[in-house]
Amino acid sequence: MEALQNLARYLQTLNHQQFKRFVMLSLGSMVGITILFVYFIYNKESELVDSINQLQTLSKKSVALIQEHRRMIQEEQYQREILDKNRDFTIKGFFEQFCKENDLIPEPGWDTRIEAINDQFEAILLAALFKNQTMEKLIKILIGLDQKEIVYIKDLVIHKQDVGKISFDLTIATRKYKGLSD
Repeated sequence: MEALQNLARYLQTLNHQQFKRFVMLSLGSMVGITILFVYFIYNKESELVDSINQLQTLSKKSVALIQEHRRMIQEEQYQREILDKNRDFTIKGFFEQFCKENDLIPEPGWDTRIEAINDQFEAILLAALFKNQTMEKLIKILIGLDQKEIVYIKDLVIHKQDVGKISFDLTIATRKYKGLSD
């Protein structure tokens, strides 16, 4: 209260010109402080909005990663079930039997090779070349391979030969637990 009384006494000692200058300086100072305060609030709000947007983006990415992880776990579980169900399966034996059943004669030199998939699984690939075939025969082969759930088609390259004939490089694969022999 005493501070206000001192201010009032000081203002009474000022002439009209000095009083006008004092009021203008006071109002200018208040406007300046208000502008600085509004700028500070706006700047903080802008930073917070940017942070919220970043968090939303990261949250969406996290949800997508979690969903992908769940899908991969389900796929891995499915692969484990297939492998456990077909413990005695060999891709060479399957391929030889499949060729006999479908009257296929692969070109000599086909064999298996192993590729790492992850820490637990590896793929056993078998590549073979077939010449003088028809598209109908290829479709029948692909349908037959699709029916065996432990085998999948890794690669297929079709080459045109004579009229109505094709040759194709077919790579089929299966998965196995690492460290087990084929």
